[in-house]
Amino acid sequence: MSDNQVFVNDQGIIEIRAIGDQTIDSVQAMGGQAHELAVGQAKSGKRVAILDDLLQLGVVPDDARRLAAELVKAGEFDKFAMLGTGEELRADAGLLLQETGRGSHVKYFEDRESCLAWLLEPWSATA
Repeated sequence: MSDNQVFVNDQGIIEIRAIGDQTIDSVQAMGGQAHELAVGQAKSGKRVAILDDLLQLGVVPDDARRLAAELVKAGEFDKFAMLGTGEELRADAGLLLQETGRGSHVKYFEDRESCLAWLLEPWSATA
């Protein structure tokens, strides 16, 4: 059983906490839960901000990484922030930014405060 968590926090941000080693099934499950929450927020007229907390992430096989990139690429969100540390995560985040073509809507952070500040700052639909 996975320790991963997907929920809406007190600030209205959808948080994904990837904890430990991941599989394609665990990535799919987190993506599905985040998608359901995002659709619900969008239908109620709320902006959709997602924080992907990777600070406790373990090993992620290549097929699961590719799936994660596809889920972000197809995601329903206004802003998507990745929170993590380390060169490998930074490199993965850079590739994800290139692949999604949504650079102004997707960012990588190494500290939670900056991450939350960016997600909560006002933004326009065309930013």
